Amino acid sequence: MNRPTSRRRFFRNVGLGSLGAIAAGGLINAAEAEVPGEEILGASGVKTSARPGVSIANNTDWLDLHGRPILAHDGHITRVQDTFYWYGSSYAGNPKGKYGTAAGFAVWNGIQAYSSQDLVAWKYEGVALPRPAKGWGAVGSVGRAHVIYNDKTRKYVMWYWYHTHYPTVFVMVATSDKPVGPFKVMGAREVGSQTGFGSDLNVFKDDDGKAYLVYTDHHTYDKKVRFGKGRHKYAILVDSLTDDYLASNKDGAVAIASGGEAPAMIRYKGKCIIAASGVQGWNPTETRYVLADSPLGPYSKAAIMTEQKTWGGQITSFLHIKETDTLMAMCDQWWNPDKNNLNKSRYLWLPVYVNPQTGTAKMKYYEKWNPFSKIR
Repeated sequence: MNRPTSRRRFFRNVGLGSLGAIAAGGLINAAEAEVPGEEILGASGVKTSARPGVSIANNTDWLDLHGRPILAHDGHITRVQDTFYWYGSSYAGNPKGKYGTAAGFAVWNGIQAYSSQDLVAWKYEGVALPRPAKGWGAVGSVGRAHVIYNDKTRKYVMWYWYHTHYPTVFVMVATSDKPVGPFKVMGAREVGSQTGFGSDLNVFKDDDGKAYLVYTDHHTYDKKVRFGKGRHKYAILVDSLTDDYLASNKDGAVAIASGGEAPAMIRYKGKCIIAASGVQGWNPTETRYVLADSPLGPYSKAAIMTEQKTWGGQITSFLHIKETDTLMAMCDQWWNPDKNNLNKSRYLWLPVYVNPQTGTAKMKYYEKWNPFSKIR
């Protein structure tokens, strides 16, 4: 008689092999940024605008340096010296935003990569993690890709989810020698939820070099009902990562007890901040947040940092801009301006003001703003 595969053995055995990608050059150690005002070159040698004059223009369609729409939804930015790398999803050919295999052969186009020195002029660098032609990953979809650099292994480590059908949403890991790929898939990872599965996620590298995974616990097992019927309360949990950032220590520390998706995490002004959208699918929600002194908590009671349902958006990530000590929230405005094409959805980037003494945080809306100029 064959014995059931244990949960630990199951995740250990799900290795997905390597994937090819379009590669571009990149630097691997963090360093001081270019002096504001200098003319600087993009990763591909394309000149970009100087920082003092740049402005993030919200409520507009963003184009890359070749005039093409930027396709980096549910994205994340990693900084390498003076270059920002933006990773995200393209929904080309999938205007309704279908996930997994429940509605048929869902379309996904790999993880896209862009580079910039000023957060406004973006050069398309290609597909950092493409869809394989066959085997694992050919069916289903991926998303929420986030990348951090490991100083010891000198590897860029990407965490993302791979969705076939609930509850089988795998938390995945891939690595690369360069920030824009090629990323090699290392396989699925068990996390600290009851089932070992997670969904929407993010990664965070603390000041001491330790890294953490924050994710949505979307499912629990109840032996009294069918597995597919037992949805969780959508808690936001935090796990510490191993020294190589390739596996979770499965801490399962609770940051937000229920009702959260698309978490973002960062340390700012001495506090660990986790923010998340509500559980409303593609619809806009207010952004809730919690604060703690340690990445594993304990965390404060959840509060709201936004207005007008995050001005029609959902948070996806945080970015610290050291030149002005600014905390920026990256958000997606799903279905805006075209309710029939998810891929045309706009991006919304806004500053967040944090008071560590009072334990409060507020996101503020600006139509246009320069992240490299101090905002009063």
